[in-house]
Amino acid sequence: MLKKFDRDDLVNLWDLVKKRFNTTEPTDDKEKELWVELKRLFEPDNDDILWKLQKYMHGPLVWRIYDTCGVHHVSSIRGHYIFMLIEKEYPLTRGTLGLMMVARLLVEADSEMSREILKKIFSQANRPR
Repeated sequence: MLKKFDRDDLVNLWDLVKKRFNTTEPTDDKEKELWVELKRLFEPDNDDILWKLQKYMHGPLVWRIYDTCGVHHVSSIRGHYIFMLIEKEYPLTRGTLGLMMVARLLVEADSEMSREILKKIFSQANRPR
């Protein structure tokens, strides 16, 4: 789905979902999933369970970028997925950052965006804690 979205589509979808679920609770599983994933993407919260569950992410990981919408994501063979906006910094553990660097970023073509995300993840991984 992200391959077909551009950044404006993603922002518009977030606006629509926010508007819809500011007044009502999501009831359907797909509605809840969409709400949670978009909220994590646009408004990361350090107390979110996703960031605590990172310790259970093990290799091999797949790390992919969708440059049309400015999103990159990491997925594990156990079904863990983390979607992230290129420009935001997320509370990734050193373990996850290391696994991302080992996995290598999958891109369709070399771009400034892919080089920037690699630099950002590398510097985040090497930052003193």
